[in-house]
Amino acid sequence: MIPVFLKLPFLDMASLIWAMPEEQWIDDTPIKDDIDLITQEAKDSSMIDKVNFRKEVLDMWHSNKKQVELRVRELPGRTRLVFLGTNDQFNKIPWTLWSRIFQAIGHPIGRILFYANPSERFFSKSGEDFGPENVNGGYTNICSQERIVIYRFEEATRVLLHELLHTACFDKEKGVEDLEANTEAWTEVFLCGILSKGHRNTFSRLWLKQCQWIHAQCDFLSKNKIVNGPQDYAWRYITGKRDILYGLGFLKSCPGMPSAILTPRFTTPEWNI
Repeated sequence: MIPVFLKLPFLDMASLIWAMPEEQWIDDTPIKDDIDLITQEAKDSSMIDKVNFRKEVLDMWHSNKKQVELRVRELPGRTRLVFLGTNDQFNKIPWTLWSRIFQAIGHPIGRILFYANPSERFFSKSGEDFGPENVNGGYTNICSQERIVIYRFEEATRVLLHELLHTACFDKEKGVEDLEANTEAWTEVFLCGILSKGHRNTFSRLWLKQCQWIHAQCDFLSKNKIVNGPQDYAWRYITGKRDILYGLGFLKSCPGMPSAILTPRFTTPEWNI
């Protein structure tokens, strides 16, 4: 079956998805496999999570199980989520939005391993590398539906959608820089469509905020010579993404952004996700 998001323009897709009955998450008790998987994943090395934010959360759980808890929820037929974090973080996950995203993508994922590390994305100090520890929040394997790992609480919804596109083999034929730039670009258009629930005016209002955020970020990175081109790691996630969106016509009419506190988070804080 072809996923809904590939068959219909984004606003039509979003309208259809939100018209469907909402699929409900069901709480479950952690089993041995859940504990083994989330423990082992934190022990394995990762080219993306070089700092190992996963292990930081695992260690917090081992030292204070009243503060950091292991929780499990299933979206029947879609995925099993193994969450390690605080109750406050767990309750802030937009569960309805996540179920709608899964309805749009269509295919199941065996498990989502979610380490809710509170570390937010950050700009490097002058002269320091601007790499995975600054910008990344999750990973998966291209075209594999076995598991998705999310290891930052910040922007977990956007990370989920980005990784789901990877599992759907989105742009798999491209080199890594172009693959990531394209996936980032379409993730944000897709997400804006879902957030708009298919309403054109809402999409335009939300996208204006995102457009301004992207331009402000890229101006900052350019002026401070933090990201100069595809040879720089973060190009694929920010300025490369901008170039893709501009070529697609999504950034051609975007007034300047009022002064704001910039961070490397990918979506504007005004989306509140």
